[in-house]
Amino acid sequence: MSSQAAQKEPANPAETLIRKLWQPRTVRKLARALADIAAEALSVDRGPVRKPRAEQLAWKIVRRSGTSDMAALVREIREASLALSHPRYAAQQVAAPIPAAALVESVVAAMNQSLAVWEMSPIATAIDRDLMARFKRLLSYPRTSEGSLVPGGAFANLTALLAARDTLEPRASKTGRARIAVIVGAQAHYSVARAVAILRLGRDAVFKAPLDAEFCTDPARVAVAFAAARKAGFRKFILVGSSGSTPTGSFDDLVTLGEIAKEFRAWFHVDAAHGAGLAFSRRLRRRLNGLGGADSIVFDPHKMMFMPLTAGGVLVRDGTRLIEPLQEQAPYLFGSTRRWPDLGQLTIACSQRFDALKTWLVWRAYGPELWDHLITHVCEVAQAAYDYCSRSTVLEPVHKPHSNIFCFRLRGRRGRDSDARHWAIKEELNESGYGYISSTVLDGRRVLRLVVMNPRTMADDICAILRKVEEVV
Repeated sequence: MSSQAAQKEPANPAETLIRKLWQPRTVRKLARALADIAAEALSVDRGPVRKPRAEQLAWKIVRRSGTSDMAALVREIREASLALSHPRYAAQQVAAPIPAAALVESVVAAMNQSLAVWEMSPIATAIDRDLMARFKRLLSYPRTSEGSLVPGGAFANLTALLAARDTLEPRASKTGRARIAVIVGAQAHYSVARAVAILRLGRDAVFKAPLDAEFCTDPARVAVAFAAARKAGFRKFILVGSSGSTPTGSFDDLVTLGEIAKEFRAWFHVDAAHGAGLAFSRRLRRRLNGLGGADSIVFDPHKMMFMPLTAGGVLVRDGTRLIEPLQEQAPYLFGSTRRWPDLGQLTIACSQRFDALKTWLVWRAYGPELWDHLITHVCEVAQAAYDYCSRSTVLEPVHKPHSNIFCFRLRGRRGRDSDARHWAIKEELNESGYGYISSTVLDGRRVLRLVVMNPRTMADDICAILRKVEEVV
């Protein structure tokens, strides 16, 4: 058969499809269209924060069959999504991402490096290790500490408590048995109790210490929780502090808690998933005093460092305490010792995504000063919300913000319908699309909650939300 005849033979269906999907001109055209949609999402500053009747709109999109224009469908999905980059979004601890960090994500996905083993990710492993070294210096941890990036705070808490468990009970990984009490403040993140259950310590091993007037773990009453644990028969302990609690953004006194941990010979773990970013702020980093003395810490760049999901992290002060419970034999993956480690031996994950690039790239391009300005700014905006409610005749502050989270309520509202009314206000405001806030329960009462996670949110924006709340009332 001549070469000319062979070229005219029709390709099989698989070959045709492959050529269509990977054709360079087609890929570039789609990349440009999707990049434009991403830019729209990152720079939105008008229109509703969330379109009305969002549930019906979502069903309309997902029930539609087929699509002939992928970019058009993605644009429709973007327009139906919650606009986290809108200046009047102030609901939860999910950031409006720094544009460079978000836009490089498509490159991360395209390269698709797996950091489980060095030979599959040589430059990615080097960047990941450089980023973790930067975090060690930032958070006052020694070079001999060890850690990794993880999807978020829940994975980080699980990893840290695994290291703690196997340090306090060295045979726990082999026997599946350990008798360790976990002392936490009443505002500890639910992922701590979940990690305790996963590690088979038992949820009844969690003992809660009361809070003080600023919703911090009350150091004066932590000993009571230890006493309760001792009475229940526990003799080994993990003490958990919070740096930026989820409900109120409150920061525990880590210096005092660290001293208490030493007194009871407890492993001292700090959940700084939300608040570790304050280490960049010259004005606010004092909130983290004592963090460097913890046995383990967790931090989430996708919170106060304004990275897109996912970006969490964990560090263990004595690196061997993390490495030992995670070592596995997998000769098809792990080989001889090199300058750069196989990260699959340092993390629960097997498929370790190249999540380090976005944070490392922003750090290299803009320097730590960027986060000093952005973090300090969003905390100042939360302070502006406090000041507004302090002056308001309709609203009142529940606490003075330690960071960028602030809770408030209707002034003087004490009736039976108070909880329902606060929830209804939040729902009405969010459905209007004008602003977007959240809610929680403090001291048994429903309150309203602001979380300033967008550096483009100004004091005027947050005060406009509060004025709208007053109108809804």
